[in-house]
Amino acid sequence: MASRRAFLGLAGAVTATALAGCAREPEIDPAIGPLAEPGLKDEITFGIWDKAQEPAMLQIVDAFHEHYPDIGVTISTTAFGPYFERLRIQAQGDDLPDVFWINGPNFELYASYGMLQDLSELEGFDPENYPPNLVELYTHEGAPYAIPKDFDTIALWFNRDLLHRAGLDEPTDSWSWDEYREASGAVTRALGAEQIWGNAGGLANQALIYPLIMQAGGYVISEDKTASGYDSPEALEAFRFLDGMIRDGIAPDVRYTAENQPKDLFNNGRAALYPSGNWEAALLQDSPVRDHLGVAPMIHGAEEANVIHGIGVAMSARSRHKPAASAFLAFLGSEQAHRIQAEAGAANPAFIGTNETYVEAIPEFSLDVFVDAAETARTYPASENTSAWLQLEELLYPKILGGDGQLESAAEELATRMDGVLADES
Repeated sequence: MASRRAFLGLAGAVTATALAGCAREPEIDPAIGPLAEPGLKDEITFGIWDKAQEPAMLQIVDAFHEHYPDIGVTISTTAFGPYFERLRIQAQGDDLPDVFWINGPNFELYASYGMLQDLSELEGFDPENYPPNLVELYTHEGAPYAIPKDFDTIALWFNRDLLHRAGLDEPTDSWSWDEYREASGAVTRALGAEQIWGNAGGLANQALIYPLIMQAGGYVISEDKTASGYDSPEALEAFRFLDGMIRDGIAPDVRYTAENQPKDLFNNGRAALYPSGNWEAALLQDSPVRDHLGVAPMIHGAEEANVIHGIGVAMSARSRHKPAASAFLAFLGSEQAHRIQAEAGAANPAFIGTNETYVEAIPEFSLDVFVDAAETARTYPASENTSAWLQLEELLYPKILGGDGQLESAAEELATRMDGVLADES
């Protein structure tokens, strides 16, 4: 197992001076041990990043207290932007929360450097209760290190009023790339004078670029996590599809969407089509055009492909309160806890068989589309230091789709630099 110092160096979280203060590794017990006895008195911390989900998490804590009334749970909520920076600082000080949220891009880093507790022996946790592609995301070297909390997949949000005004029927099944392009063109031609776009454009990786590359038959990262697929013919085909719509004026260019976010264009009735995830449902409930909105299966290319991601809940391997933390973590993974968050409309639960509660919580949208997509969706691409190549995506996507004739060269640059990050991981 790699050292905590090596983790901090890879994460780039602290200076050499700060590292010098970590003279030795603390003693840790790798075993998770038994759950707390019902009468145990203890205090644990629970780190999350979404203020909107805090009420549902408090409801779960209250339900947990019916079983363990003497285990106090303090929720610490940090905005998503600084959440992982704070987590790395806590790792530096050997002060991670006892239980905390983790995501796919950061999971491998924390698991491979011994920061997360192996949950293979956690009482009450059965990986069979969750989608296997999501369990895979939170598995490291054959062992589970986080319990799936919820999941996102991608579908095609649409504004039926704008489609009808352009003489189009709303989608009832998965449109092909050509059908999506044709509909985008028809809406833009019919309603462009009103500053309305056929589709919202943008550079979203999980919601747009990753699925399109996979639909063309390619990959973002190879199965053995040693090579980028960004310079492959399939990736270039996906980029050219998006670039073609921008060049033909039927989708906004990257400069426009830098100032006018795709989600805002769609939410305000200025775009008819918007590929995105089920996380949009909470925002769109309050949309001024809510009554015109619907959702259909994600578009498809040569292949049907979707991406699944979701929050995982992990335990610090160095927790000093493992019996209490184990009991709480096991409860977080239970059917009861998943139904609580679903009923609150907080998130699409990962526990198989509880999704109907979430679908019914927001009945105005056909959220079962996202549930159905999970069965064949592909696991979110990630590696040990995903955050490093996510920064490269952020830097180079605008060059690839910037309309300046750099598509191929910028894609090759992204692949080359990503390959360098992956080589450093090994």
